[in-house]
Amino acid sequence: MKNTFDFNKFIADSKNTLFNPKGYFESMSTTGGMVEPLLKALIYGLVAAIINAIWFFALGSVVSFGMFGGAFGVVASIMTIIGAIIGLFIGAVIILLLSSISGGNTDFEASLRVSASLMVLMPINAVLGVFPVLSGFIGVIVSLAISLYGLYLLYLALTKTMKGKDETARIIIYVLIGLLVIVQVIGFFGRRAARKFTTDFSKFEKIYDETKSDEQNADYNYYSNKKPDAFPTKALEVVRVHLSTGSGSITKEMIEKLVKLTEELNKHENEYTSMMELVKEFGYTDISEYTNDYLVVISGITAVSSLNAMEQLMKASEKEKKAAEGFLVDEMLKNAAIQSILSGKLTESDLITIFNNWDSAKDLENKTVTE
Repeated sequence: MKNTFDFNKFIADSKNTLFNPKGYFESMSTTGGMVEPLLKALIYGLVAAIINAIWFFALGSVVSFGMFGGAFGVVASIMTIIGAIIGLFIGAVIILLLSSISGGNTDFEASLRVSASLMVLMPINAVLGVFPVLSGFIGVIVSLAISLYGLYLLYLALTKTMKGKDETARIIIYVLIGLLVIVQVIGFFGRRAARKFTTDFSKFEKIYDETKSDEQNADYNYYSNKKPDAFPTKALEVVRVHLSTGSGSITKEMIEKLVKLTEELNKHENEYTSMMELVKEFGYTDISEYTNDYLVVISGITAVSSLNAMEQLMKASEKEKKAAEGFLVDEMLKNAAIQSILSGKLTESDLITIFNNWDSAKDLENKTVTE
């Protein structure tokens, strides 16, 4: 293992990663020890931390944390450096998995060195991190552009350095791009909704006080994780156009199998080989099949909960409905139901199965969330 670190080579590699990525990843060495990638991650994290600290103190009036602002700035800088080291190894594991899927190199050191190289974007993110503060929309565009370039670098690393199959690597990147866009769009509109929430809060309080009575204390908290008293048939009609057709994919047996498998996987969460063997023992060809079934069931839980909340709102008094509309509760619940149905490609049969097997479905969700 080499224990020396060439800073001039580090600078050259960083420039090539950003401006000549194809050439860099084609000639990049996958051996040489762990010291170099560790130091690269540390330097990138340190530079990003310094830049973040500069922005923090320069824009203190915009992103102030009150009398503890300076302390939070220092803590955030330290956490950025620590996060860089943690992120190096998490990234290496992800790259190793993606390389394995695409039929490429499965050597951990190679994936660690690729992970360190991709972290060149940390300081770039920090430099451009001011845009979300100045403009939410521009911030989304800038963040999306950096992330897309990062996925391009990942594609080159998988195909050039890790020697993965080009076609498979492209599919992986396309899927990641789709997820990235969805997350960015949801995040942007979520922040807009949050700002509107804050702006309208005083108006909501006034409406709330007007509707409050001795017989009824309306808290407008219609969403609940508890099993609905009855299947939300009326609310389902509102979003029926978004349902998939067919008999559905969710069954009682599928939910019970997922509960048992998830429980076993939690016991072997740090043992990749054991996890793969477990997945196959339960009838799945790979982890992606298991993940797909799991997400379908979770989407079903969210959809039924949202539909139930919609139905409760339908039964509310006119004053409650008016308050909820001012608070955008009705639209948020409807959108949550629609997005869950679309993401899981759910049918009416799927939703009914979730309702009829609510305790088992919630058990599945709890095992992943709490263990």
